[in-house]
Amino acid sequence: MSGGFVKKQKAGDHQVVMFTFMGELPQGHADAWNDAILELKQRFQGNLAGVTMEGHATPSKLRKRKGKK
Repeated sequence: MSGGFVKKQKAGDHQVVMFTFMGELPQGHADAWNDAILELKQRFQGNLAGVTMEGHATPSKLRKRKGKK
């Protein structure tokens, strides 16, 4: 489906909507996306079962280091 439109549904039904990003994504756009997802989760609380994204590894410089034993 192109456009991301959802249809009316009955209890027990579900719909999956995917977004695909291409090319450079500036920090401002990433921030706007994250704010919009938070608003969607709050607005559709009880209907939105989850938001799943491909995981990205945390850069090593941002990971907490474990002490040597």
